Amino acid sequence: MFRCKFAAATIASAGYNAQYAVLEVEFARDGQIWQYLEVPEELWYRFKQETGPDDFFHSYIKGCFDEKRISPGVI
Repeated sequence: MFRCKFAAATIASAGYNAQYAVLEVEFARDGQIWQYLEVPEELWYRFKQETGPDDFFHSYIKGCFDEKRISPGVI
């Protein structure tokens, strides 16, 4: 999945698969990659355009959708 770079304190990049409604987020601190399931496409577009993506993520994504870690990041 292609991920866009984010200029955010905690989010390095994020991408979206519209066919499966999966949002993928790479975290800046440790490189972990998490997937968030059944995320509406409209929410992805709002997330991409946010000037404060960290706050948006914590308000509208984290804890609102099923999630799974797909990469352990830097150990």
